[in-house]
Amino acid sequence: MKVLVRSFLFMFVIIAKGQTIEEPPVSNLPSSLTGLSVTGHAYPASAIGDVHKSFMVQYGVSKSMQLELQGFYDRYILSERFRSSLLAKVYLNERLYLLGGVEAEIATENTEVGQSPYRIGFVTGLGYDVDPNLIIELKANIQLNNPSMGAFGEKHVVMPAALTLGSKWKF
Repeated sequence: MKVLVRSFLFMFVIIAKGQTIEEPPVSNLPSSLTGLSVTGHAYPASAIGDVHKSFMVQYGVSKSMQLELQGFYDRYILSERFRSSLLAKVYLNERLYLLGGVEAEIATENTEVGQSPYRIGFVTGLGYDVDPNLIIELKANIQLNNPSMGAFGEKHVVMPAALTLGSKWKF
């Protein structure tokens, strides 16, 4: 019996000491992203023909800095739009970040072929990663040119410099 107990204890010690210690999982928050990430989505065309598509390419330069390229395509009744922004995000801590960059939007009017108004703006703001699937951002868009295009495909609604509060929810 003593041999059996000693053999069991010997095997227990070898198995217990032979286990590898695993590192805790790295946070899935965007602040820990180092490398390249590509995402995108699209909504089905609505009953009146509106189409909305977007993509995002993120490149984590370090654990505290990211570069982000976003693109949005929208087709409304009167116009088609493509808006793109190039942003840099600098994380102040694991969840809070500052952002800044440029944004350009080009519109192709369906009714007036030959006109392609555009607008260029500087974007700045801050964001907070609530969890890996939800972020909240406060942005200011300062127009650098005086475009003749309006908001949401309507050229009579003036597109001002805007302060926006938005969120992104991934599911």
